[in-house]
Amino acid sequence: MTTDFTRFLRQRRQELAKTQAQIAQACGLSEMSITLVEGGRRRLALERVPRLAQVLQVDPTELCLLALRCRYPELTAALTVREVQ
Repeated sequence: MTTDFTRFLRQRRQELAKTQAQIAQACGLSEMSITLVEGGRRRLALERVPRLAQVLQVDPTELCLLALRCRYPELTAALTVREVQ
């Protein structure tokens, strides 16, 4: 299933002009893993998201929240609720 996370991953990788193999190697993953994640056929383990953020040169907090939001939308909403004063 394609999600905002998988679309972001593909788009950002392409912006950096990196191949799936380059991203995978930098993350310590197989190229097939990145292919499957981008295609929405496999979920990336959440503990790997901060390293992926480094490789993609993006804010790790934002990428972690995006990954959580795609997998656990209600949990993410509860974690990101801001109190209005």
